[in-house]
Amino acid sequence: MRLLKRFNLLIAAVLTLALLIVPVSAELKTTQTDDGKTLISNGTYWISWDPIGDHIVGDQFFINGTTNLSAETDMYYSFLAPSGGCRTKICTRKSPGTDGDVIIKPGTTPSINTFSISINTTDFQSNWYVFLFQVVSSDNPAEVVAFHQESLVDTTLLLFSEDWLSITQQSRMTHPDTGIFYWMSFSNVNYSGPCYQLSGTTNLPVGETLSYSFFSPVEFGAGNNVDPIRNVQGPYYGGIVIPGEKLGINQFIIPINSYSPNGTTVIVWNPRYNNSVHSDTISSSTDIHPTPNARNVSTNCSVTIPVTTPSLPLSLMGTCGALFVFLCICLLTQRKEKQQSK
Repeated sequence: MRLLKRFNLLIAAVLTLALLIVPVSAELKTTQTDDGKTLISNGTYWISWDPIGDHIVGDQFFINGTTNLSAETDMYYSFLAPSGGCRTKICTRKSPGTDGDVIIKPGTTPSINTFSISINTTDFQSNWYVFLFQVVSSDNPAEVVAFHQESLVDTTLLLFSEDWLSITQQSRMTHPDTGIFYWMSFSNVNYSGPCYQLSGTTNLPVGETLSYSFFSPVEFGAGNNVDPIRNVQGPYYGGIVIPGEKLGINQFIIPINSYSPNGTTVIVWNPRYNNSVHSDTISSSTDIHPTPNARNVSTNCSVTIPVTTPSLPLSLMGTCGALFVFLCICLLTQRKEKQQSK
């Protein structure tokens, strides 16, 4: 009997120790940050992904990020077209994506490490893609537990055929090859007015005008393929970039004319696309899902720009202020001289 009790106590002790050693996996939360990045975290461990955006078939670009996961941690990634695989034994279609592993490298900032994934879309399908990842090995088991399931980073990545370069021809002629990677991050869609209003953050300069298009796949489902991308409506115009609340991060507002009550994908074209760097994006895309009572019926939408800057330039305000102080000093000096002369 004593042996049985000791055995039961031993089992209880082992279970308690196991609970203390094996961490409980907290729920992952995904957040879009003001600088356009996608932050995925369980409250303890986090991974921040740089904007990916849409590209042209043949582009070679990088998907970069930072994390507090340990250096030498192994992450599996997948860049794929969910509807792009073949359903026959003989397949002559182009590749529906790629996958692989990336090893996290030590960063230059303490406790913040980095990673970079190279994506070569040569001979890829012109299709709709998603990007996901999971942690497969680490010296810290808690990191594997935190990200052991495949997590989606972006679900609205479009890979256009080279024919779509024509839509950016004016942009490449107007703007020189500066080597700047411009990004757009969507934060909100307001369905309350007669015109839907799409807003977000960007590093495009203030005053830049934006155009958009709609994309509704004509073929969908397990037995169909989008390739090549077609049924793109537009472009439509009316968006604009305005000053933001943080230095180097501006805002954009786009009035959306949509007649689709079931939702659709909105493509916002990059007005400064020139393929000057590998990660330059031709556009950024997001899904809109209006409620049944918020169907857009307006055909004449215009953007309302909020007042976010002083009515006078700061330099002029400073000059006027200095002049006002100078006049006050002169008046006070004259008054004192009059009093002394009496």
